[in-house]
Amino acid sequence: MPDDMKTILVPTDFSALSLKALDRAIELAIPAQASILLLGIVKYPEPILMDAHSEGNWNQDMDDVFEERVEGIENRLRCLLNQPKYHQVPISAIVNRQMNTIGETIASSKADLIVMASEGATGWKEKTTGSNAERVVRYAKCPVLIIKSEEPIHYQKVLFPTDFTNTQAVRTFFELADIQKAHPHFLTINTGYLDRSFDDLKEDMAELAIDLKLESYSYAIIDAVTEEAGIIRYAKEINADVIALYTHGRTGLSHWFHGSIAEKVVNHSEVPVLTLVQN
Repeated sequence: MPDDMKTILVPTDFSALSLKALDRAIELAIPAQASILLLGIVKYPEPILMDAHSEGNWNQDMDDVFEERVEGIENRLRCLLNQPKYHQVPISAIVNRQMNTIGETIASSKADLIVMASEGATGWKEKTTGSNAERVVRYAKCPVLIIKSEEPIHYQKVLFPTDFTNTQAVRTFFELADIQKAHPHFLTINTGYLDRSFDDLKEDMAELAIDLKLESYSYAIIDAVTEEAGIIRYAKEINADVIALYTHGRTGLSHWFHGSIAEKVVNHSEVPVLTLVQN
């Protein structure tokens, strides 16, 4: 993770997976002497459901109901942080009253790293609203680590998809302390539109390995219908611990990793995903 990391942002909805993201953030914060900002978000206006026995509350001011919900989340955050396991690093908690989408709110927060849980989005949800993690990856200006399961993260095998059009992004990944300990697996996806020979790609890989001073690495070129499908399939094949992707977001252009590929991988991968914004 970033060597100069001072603040780690962790959004939470109190689910088991989001609490696992908090645990992972603590593991990263301890050696970096960083602090954690735990973020609860309440969207306003928010639909409020009443049952047949709550007739007297129908006339209650919507703002009062909203503030009661905010206070409830603040109480849950305080109770959570009273647990001794969360006393290892400085953790502050806030509730964000926001009007935008949750993903955009998280992404706009000032942090050196965002660690968040995501179960992804498929089917109709992906076509309409997508996942919060997808929007964070799209808009965030700092590295984002997406936690996909409650299993601990190891950095023994890190998958780096690349077509060598932006090797600076790969170099940036290798400045992160956890990545430096891993065995890197580089991957190029052939969707039928590669305009370079396999020999040329392998030569580029050899030059990149020299530039990164790698003593050992793995490299593969595989065929796939789409880049994201190939990345996800190969990550499963090698049992990758993390997929490292760079993205230009929606405001930039890239031959390969314009935002949508990273976002689709985040939505569908069962493997944790680390993203970096590369301008």
